[in-house]
Amino acid sequence: MTQKNNENIYKALKEEERTLSEKNFVWMKKAFKRKENYAALGNMGGKLVFCEGEYPSYLEGFRMIIFKDGKQIAVYNWKTEDGIDDFQGLFSMKTDKSGKIFFCLILRGDVPLIIGHTEDIEQETHYELLVHAWDTETGYIWVGDNQDGGLTRIDYLISGNTTGKQNCIENLIAQSYVQKTSKEEEKHE
Repeated sequence: MTQKNNENIYKALKEEERTLSEKNFVWMKKAFKRKENYAALGNMGGKLVFCEGEYPSYLEGFRMIIFKDGKQIAVYNWKTEDGIDDFQGLFSMKTDKSGKIFFCLILRGDVPLIIGHTEDIEQETHYELLVHAWDTETGYIWVGDNQDGGLTRIDYLISGNTTGKQNCIENLIAQSYVQKTSKEEEKHE
């Protein structure tokens, strides 16, 4: 039943969404094979990892906020205690020679949300996203859109006891990003 349901979902995707899905899996394979300029978040040995370069980073938490045409349409949170079996996100990135970060993101569910910004795919709908992932030592933040800007990445170090600190960081980032988006909307009105 699940395979038939997945086939029906795949058939219902637009061509650009299918292409983004396929590109996501190609980029993920390259990241997990440690190819330069590729990174991905995914399941490795039953754990969520950020794979970039020689050593994978085993993640403690993940948060994603997606906006469509300036309005929040999805929020997804995951922490280690939730287990990897039900993790719903697939996220891969490619950095070109100029340093621009292209991405493919799939948020699985009854109807998957597939967005991205690649060299050859331009989506009609404007999406913005905030992705925040962290391990025990480092936090990773990506902010951007599926337009010409691509993603901006911020890494930060975690020191000392992190109990409860990630929620504070997540809230600060989300508020900052949402306020920025709201102010930009007001300018256009």
